[in-house]
Amino acid sequence: VRAYETIIVIDSKLEDEPIGEEIETLEALIKSHAGEIVDTERWGRRKLSFEMNNRQQGYYTLMKYNADKSVREDFDRSCKLNENVLRYMTVRVKTHSAKAIAQPSEEKQTGDTDGS
Repeated sequence: VRAYETIIVIDSKLEDEPIGEEIETLEALIKSHAGEIVDTERWGRRKLSFEMNNRQQGYYTLMKYNADKSVREDFDRSCKLNENVLRYMTVRVKTHSAKAIAQPSEEKQTGDTDGS
């Protein structure tokens, strides 16, 4: 089982309810193949850096999940074939530890600030 993060840009022409359904469908795909959803962050509508499919805005969502490689491949294929998904990108991460990001590493400081 590997840890993945996928950023998905959904077409902004959809209302909030259909966007939620699209996200739930993608989550269900992962769960149906014995994957585990760690977190789903809905960033909302944002301006695109460049126009995609005559759209200037997209609905951004970050999904963090644990799954086998074959599940990730099926997930990517589903995003590619979904006409409401403008763009997506999946990366493999070492871990989904929120504590590692939120808390700075505790390194022992020597306390020498005078430069000697």
